[in-house]
Amino acid sequence: MDTPTASTSRNPTLTAVSGQLNGEYANLSFKPASQAQILRSHQRDVAQISRLKELVAEILRSLAGTRWITHKQTLIDVLVKAVYLTLTLGRGQQTLGEEYTDILPFFRRSHSLPSKWRRLFTIVFLLLPTLLASPEAARLVRHESTRDHAALPTRWTRYQEACAKILESPCVQALPELHMIAFLFRGRFFELGRRLAGLSYVSLLPPKPIDQRPASYEPLGLFLLIRFLARIFAQRQNSDVGNQESLSRPPIMRLQDSQKVAPNVSNNLSQPKETILVTSPMSFDSSNTYLTPEAIELPERQCTLCLESRGTGEGSGGTVAVTECGHIFCWGCLGGLEKLECPLCRQSLRMERLIAAYNL
Repeated sequence: MDTPTASTSRNPTLTAVSGQLNGEYANLSFKPASQAQILRSHQRDVAQISRLKELVAEILRSLAGTRWITHKQTLIDVLVKAVYLTLTLGRGQQTLGEEYTDILPFFRRSHSLPSKWRRLFTIVFLLLPTLLASPEAARLVRHESTRDHAALPTRWTRYQEACAKILESPCVQALPELHMIAFLFRGRFFELGRRLAGLSYVSLLPPKPIDQRPASYEPLGLFLLIRFLARIFAQRQNSDVGNQESLSRPPIMRLQDSQKVAPNVSNNLSQPKETILVTSPMSFDSSNTYLTPEAIELPERQCTLCLESRGTGEGSGGTVAVTECGHIFCWGCLGGLEKLECPLCRQSLRMERLIAAYNL
């Protein structure tokens, strides 16, 4: 079957060419997909990918354990999504969501179906936001730059620090919300990766009459835009109030505050250097608990991440962590999470709100 090409009409249309078509089917064209079709297609694909992630997680959990799964969750999610997109979009086939809603990927610039390289670039663009928007990306880049900076600051370490600041900047964090607002107004690209690749959709369904067309999402987009601007205005106002309060304080108090924050450099330079010798090996994983060995080995004290007694995991030292949702884990197990969410109930975690408990 020949590759479908596009007609050069005013609207983006697709001409279906299967062999040699003659007569009234020679210039068959399709209209752009509606917002509802694109949204339902994305929801269907997300549901299928989530199901695949669950199946893969069950297999890997039986092979590598729960703790390994928890630490590698982001990588597993990206790989599963990459395999799904490669087997569908990468091979030039429709995804399950696209088949469900009768839409077809369409390259707007050439008015034709996307080429092989265009599809591969689209897959890369679809996976990049998942990696860059994750908190682990900025944390990993900052950790590597700090480790390299401790040895010798180079241009590469400065580049890593700049990348970490960009990933943690409010503009980058607000980019997904702004893209969603743009989709609700324009209704062409639901995912940022497809917008970067220029890959939109056309509908394979016959056009509906004007009175039967679905309602527009523009009111919802306007509501989200107002909420976004109100939040930005409130944050800007709070920062201005904080700056005015600091400037309104007397100069003496501001000088005292600066002296409290900035240490006395001259005293530090004048003090002689002290060398600390460690004569005995130190262990930070030694048990710090009053529980008896029998109490420690009770089945109800088993951590659901490392499947060991709570507080005995690597880096815990007898300390257990209690989350805001009430679940209890080893302190070291929660410290190694890639996703800041409870492994049991998926509630978001704030590491500064964890409670360290002993003998529990």
